[in-house]
Amino acid sequence: MLIKGLRYNSIILLFCALLLTACGENEDNIPVSVRDVEEFFDESDEEAAADLSGGLGSDNSEAGNDGSLQRKTGSRDDQPDQTQESMGSDTGDESTAGITKYNGLTREQFDALTLEEQDKVRDTARKKLTPAYEDRILPEYRELYDYNKAVIGYIYIDGTVIDAPVLQTLDDYEYYLHRDIDGRESEPGCIILDADSEIGIGTAEDGYLEEYEPSTIQLVHGHNMRNGTMFGSLLKYADGSYADSHAVIQYDSIYEHRSYEVVCAFYSQIYTEDSGEFKYYTYNQLDTEDEYNVWWSNISDMALYMRDVESGYGDEFIVLSTCAYQVEDGRFAVVGVRTT
Repeated sequence: MLIKGLRYNSIILLFCALLLTACGENEDNIPVSVRDVEEFFDESDEEAAADLSGGLGSDNSEAGNDGSLQRKTGSRDDQPDQTQESMGSDTGDESTAGITKYNGLTREQFDALTLEEQDKVRDTARKKLTPAYEDRILPEYRELYDYNKAVIGYIYIDGTVIDAPVLQTLDDYEYYLHRDIDGRESEPGCIILDADSEIGIGTAEDGYLEEYEPSTIQLVHGHNMRNGTMFGSLLKYADGSYADSHAVIQYDSIYEHRSYEVVCAFYSQIYTEDSGEFKYYTYNQLDTEDEYNVWWSNISDMALYMRDVESGYGDEFIVLSTCAYQVEDGRFAVVGVRTT
């Protein structure tokens, strides 16, 4: 219908051109030939076809109230590659065909945004993508997800009180840290995944959605409650023998079951931004072996113990983080490596 409409518009435009030529009023007084007519139609059809294919799944929405993240128009060469060759190619859902992690921005444009703006962009993109994969959610987590779409996983450690859904809100990542799953203000809050961690859409067996593979580190936050709820019992991992008897962390995404084995635990604290101290809570992705070596060397130096667990560059890790009171703004963390 688009191409046919353009052909009709072309006839009208051509008629006007002929009329102007006959009246001697076209700018260069150039006669219009049959070849000109044919080439005009050919160009119109090619442009219409390109517009039609390029328009599928496009998004011209804004990801900020001030319009600063509005998608810029330009040549297709200026846009990021929006093909997705892994999971999701068989869904047949054209509405997700043009959605990327950066929601239409180039990587350079995305990197130039503030962290808050980046979170909003990622949040918008994920909310568009997730519905297309709801049929792949594990049955045991379907009810939880339907109850609250912020549920992205579940954590369970046998023999402990840690047994709860994990939530993530990219545009306001601490939202559920201070609210229960119903969104009501709550001192215990929920267990949440850091905004810069990606739990992954899909499974290791079938492949993850491109750009939505699990990040190297799953940084999971929870309150250290005095009654032992949430991560209130996490500090028991300061004892290596306790870690030996509670070594398996079951941390699932809503799409697959996953297991991690405890490697170590350590105390740390929140440092000022200009401090040169190692800040474990800023690490979510280790793209190079050098990055891994820096991260692992510092973790090892802080570790209260190191369990005999095989791990290395290329593995996936989980870091469970909670408040501690050995110093001001103290933190305690448990590190595990993914085994399944």
